[in-house]
Amino acid sequence: MSKLHFQPINGQAREILTAILKSPEVASCNQEEIQVLRLACEEIIMNVTSYAYPEGVDGFLDVDIQKTDRMTIRFEDGGVPFNPLEQEKPDTGLSWDKRRIGGLGIFLFRRKMDDVRYAYVDHKNVLTIEKKI
Repeated sequence: MSKLHFQPINGQAREILTAILKSPEVASCNQEEIQVLRLACEEIIMNVTSYAYPEGVDGFLDVDIQKTDRMTIRFEDGGVPFNPLEQEKPDTGLSWDKRRIGGLGIFLFRRKMDDVRYAYVDHKNVLTIEKKI
């Protein structure tokens, strides 16, 4: 199990994603699995680094990665409460120019994962994603 801690996170999205993808658990997956995990992790990381903390607050992000018959990645941050599972699903039937901005990334990673769970515990957002591998 890999435990990663990032602080500060402001402007560090690329470095955080790279560290997750280079973890022994993720690096041992096949290319198709890595691409799915990359999509999900990138969306989550971008949301946390862009929106979790007020401007001027560096914040933190902890990531736990465990591989068994499934990949489990747990993200924990101390930012403002945000449950991505409560976000309205985008209307994918509309043309691009008529769609509301935002929400598509969350929609996509939720469809690609086998399980997505959110909890707000001890003033922290805890988002866990799982993918059978």
